[in-house]
Amino acid sequence: MSADRNISDEHLNAFVDGQLDADEKSRILSAINADDELSHRACEFRRLRELVAHAYDNPPPPPRRQRLGARVSGWRQGIAAALLLAVGGGAGWVAGHAQQQSPLDMRAMYLDEEKAFQTAALDQAPVRGERKIVLHISSDAPEKLETALETAEQLLATYSKLGQPLELELVANAGGLNLLRADVSPYAERVRELQRQYDNLTFLACQTAMDRLRREKQLSPGLLPEALITPNALDEILTRLQQGWMYISV
Repeated sequence: MSADRNISDEHLNAFVDGQLDADEKSRILSAINADDELSHRACEFRRLRELVAHAYDNPPPPPRRQRLGARVSGWRQGIAAALLLAVGGGAGWVAGHAQQQSPLDMRAMYLDEEKAFQTAALDQAPVRGERKIVLHISSDAPEKLETALETAEQLLATYSKLGQPLELELVANAGGLNLLRADVSPYAERVRELQRQYDNLTFLACQTAMDRLRREKQLSPGLLPEALITPNALDEILTRLQQGWMYISV
């Protein structure tokens, strides 16, 4: 039996609303990852646009570049996680093998004028003033960490060569924190060099993910000097999308 038949719309709604306990949330996430039809159903939950639009009416300023901050509500975080997962399940906006393609060919996600999620190659996506991109890394796989930096560097170099302004945020959470952790990062020198070379690049580490490390693994990791903190990575991404930024996941 297809996994999606075991998950009702009611459960998907509860997942989006952040109302499930950890076990149920994990079960639905696993089912979405394993079942294309369920992934499509999750994507269709973009029809909850009225609910999401409520968050767009008065979007808060991004609570970024702080060392401490309040955590986002479960409702908002649930929407962010569900929508990013849903769109990711049905669209090719994940950056992979960045060195094998032109940065301008990379597909990214954005919100159109009606606040619906869309994807397009960077050179085909609409631009409202300065190009702004949030690049997201959540995996500790060495090749993913390297791809994140390769992608960032290629984007920065390409737009600089074209003479087009770009603002780029590289946001790390979950395993992706390893890129910015002072104790384990294999790319500390490269992060330092990129930050020295590009003042339009910001490295952001997720406070929520760091708190989880402290709580679950009794680790208190320090960050590289170049890393700033955002209270929650998914909230940062959703806010940036609302503000007209492009989103690329590694």
